[in-house]
Amino acid sequence: MRTEYAAYDGSADVHGTTQIAWAEPASTDWQEADSSGTGSRDMVAGDRTRWGPVWSVMRTLGELHRADNVRLVVWFH
Repeated sequence: MRTEYAAYDGSADVHGTTQIAWAEPASTDWQEADSSGTGSRDMVAGDRTRWGPVWSVMRTLGELHRADNVRLVVWFH
């Protein structure tokens, strides 16, 4: 991953990096409604969305290695 990211060094296409430990999504209230009361986190990024496989892998790794030791690292381009 570091090698792939390094290939973007200085590129205007890279807008930033961020990371999240599995502990945060694992403790999230996925049913909490948005300000309109019509949507929820689960509807946007829950297990039944395209994020589902990511959460599944992170959940499994968290069970094996502890939630604080599993991180999703992304960058945007």
